[in-house]
Amino acid sequence: MTARSGMYAEAQASTSVDAPLTRDIPVPSRSLRLGLGVDDRIDSNVRTTEIPVADDDELPVTQSALVASRTETTSTGRHRLRPPSSALKARTALVAIAAGAGAVAIVGSGVDQGAPAATTPDPVEASPVLASSNADDLGPGVTDSESTTDLSTFADQLVQGSKLAAAKDAADAAARRPTVVSPVSLGVYKLTSAYAPRWGTFHGGLDFAAPLGTPIHAATDGVVLKSGPASGFGNWIQVKAADGTITVYGHMAASGLKVKVGDHVTAGDVIALVGSEGFSTGPHLHFEVWIPKGGSYVKIDPAPWLAKRGVILSALVG
Repeated sequence: MTARSGMYAEAQASTSVDAPLTRDIPVPSRSLRLGLGVDDRIDSNVRTTEIPVADDDELPVTQSALVASRTETTSTGRHRLRPPSSALKARTALVAIAAGAGAVAIVGSGVDQGAPAATTPDPVEASPVLASSNADDLGPGVTDSESTTDLSTFADQLVQGSKLAAAKDAADAAARRPTVVSPVSLGVYKLTSAYAPRWGTFHGGLDFAAPLGTPIHAATDGVVLKSGPASGFGNWIQVKAADGTITVYGHMAASGLKVKVGDHVTAGDVIALVGSEGFSTGPHLHFEVWIPKGGSYVKIDPAPWLAKRGVILSALVG
């Protein structure tokens, strides 16, 4: 047998050797192939493919086997999700674009780290008008404003109201004032002579002894009939009341007369000062009361007349 025929016989003999044994090897999962670990859930669903291996168990997997395994696994996986529709993809893209625009707006509102720092503006000089203002501090962001309301009307009303209040007070005070008062204040004088005969004649009034210059008050409201010189009195004053009663005041000095004819007086007003003019033995006021009777006037005792009207007199002395 030739050498060539012998090589052919060996080749045929090699083909008659039994086929090598095979075993199932699971295709590694995608996570494992990418080096991300083992996913038992995916591996449990991976089918196996028969791949011939060498005796040393180091035969690499063929490319065709990997493709077949990948195709088979993808088609039978129970936990795979269907790919999203094109409409959902477009909507997701719009949401992502809007979210990105909002993030850019927020980031853009901050300071750009790469941009140079903005220079601090120079301080603004305070206005002299504001600096000299004495307005109260109303707090940050709050400024006082000038009122444009015309208050002239309220000012006029205030003046009128003040006048009305003053008039009311005056009326109240007048209403409280007595209609008849003592011509000299109680406690300042001494009653030295009564309405009675004296020294061979009749003394027609009351004598109120008091220091020179002591105020003499109008005993009633009325009009001044006389204010000037009078025989025996030096100077006198006559005041006529609304009911016709006339009160007489005598022995004042000319400089002590404080009213003139025609003046209207109110009970209690100071009309003169105590003097010692005329027939006088010392500073005092001679006071008389005349009342109309039968078309003329008659003198009456001033003591009971005053007492009847609520005026209290001191005790008679001397």
